[in-house]
Amino acid sequence: MAFCTILGQEHAIALLQQVLQSTRLGHAYLFYGPSGVGKRLTALEFAKALTCPTPLPDACDACPACHKITAGNHPDVVCVGPEGTSLRIEHIRAVQHRLSYQPYESQRTIIVLDGCESLTPPAANALLKTLEEPPESALLLLVTGKKDALPLTILSRCQPIAFRPLAPAHMRTILRQQGVEPHTADLAATLAEGRLDTWLQADMAQRLARRQDAYLLLRDHGHPNETPLFLLARQWAGSREQCEAMLHWLVLFCRDLVLLQVTPTPALYNADLRDELVTLAHTLTVEPLLSFFTLLSQLQQYLAQNVNPQLIFEQLVLHLQQLFPPRV
Repeated sequence: MAFCTILGQEHAIALLQQVLQSTRLGHAYLFYGPSGVGKRLTALEFAKALTCPTPLPDACDACPACHKITAGNHPDVVCVGPEGTSLRIEHIRAVQHRLSYQPYESQRTIIVLDGCESLTPPAANALLKTLEEPPESALLLLVTGKKDALPLTILSRCQPIAFRPLAPAHMRTILRQQGVEPHTADLAATLAEGRLDTWLQADMAQRLARRQDAYLLLRDHGHPNETPLFLLARQWAGSREQCEAMLHWLVLFCRDLVLLQVTPTPALYNADLRDELVTLAHTLTVEPLLSFFTLLSQLQQYLAQNVNPQLIFEQLVLHLQQLFPPRV
């Protein structure tokens, strides 16, 4: 694999190729953007290009150095990621220990530090010290899906490389290359919000089922099969992940319903359900939809603050039933 095989990140790759062709290489780069768009993959390709003996600005992907990086056993390219939910100070101390030695086979030691948003405060302070006084042969490639979670002191010492959500066409191509059926790949390319990790093949059926649950809740105005409120809340709020998924899909459905109210031919997120959403939109008005959208955003914040999912969903269903009264 080389830069040319990474789809949808032409701007980031162009910046990196300019760096490779210049005579001045920074000591730290920050690869940031949504998850599942190729940041870590691009960081490894950048490491290949720097380590490969062929002329820059790309790797040959055929020499022993490239093969070692692909296999994850090059002694001068070290990948570090979170253990559990955090990057702890032990991880950074291990990085510092490795950087205290000279490179074994190449001109520099390259550290790919993935999931930097999960740095604990002690780990962040230790990393800052390395960024302030890096060894001459060190190159740190920080990878994060949440740039704002990093301390400003770390951000200011890295050269930023921005990554963007993947375009549907690129998503479709990548999924088909991975063996996903064309129909499923087309649907996933539309619904994945430009993030490949959102639509891993093993999760597609479950995610579509979650979307259908959210649609039915809206369609039935919070009264599916006349299920009692608290039983309904308990059913949908069975886990935090399930609650997050339900709120996520409800937000997207509200977006589509508002667009159908105010735009003649809107580009819908759930385009495959256009006919059903047009029918539903005829029974609603913009104002309650916007109010409900605001409520959903608030509930997402509450969930992020570890509020009990069942309490959140009880509030959701109550407001849904108030905004969309039962049909007579």
